[in-house]
Amino acid sequence: MRLHELKFYSIADAKAHFSQVVDESHSADVIITKNGVPVAVVIDYEKYVAVNKFIEQTRDLYLMDAGEEAVSLKFEDILVQLDKNSGGELDG
Repeated sequence: MRLHELKFYSIADAKAHFSQVVDESHSADVIITKNGVPVAVVIDYEKYVAVNKFIEQTRDLYLMDAGEEAVSLKFEDILVQLDKNSGGELDG
């Protein structure tokens, strides 16, 4: 994701121009800010489905690699474990 491809709206602007925000989400991710800080994202539904499918597939691969002890883990627990292993920093 390239920063120049993102669209930014304050909450007030997003509320006032919501139809435009939704239309723009088809071609670019839309970041909603509160006091200049990102708080939400509006993305195209097709992208949402693809991201969730990717997450499911990634979880399945993780479970295959981790073995039976990982089957009972919730996805959130896996993220916490990954966060601990990476020192809390995301590579980008």
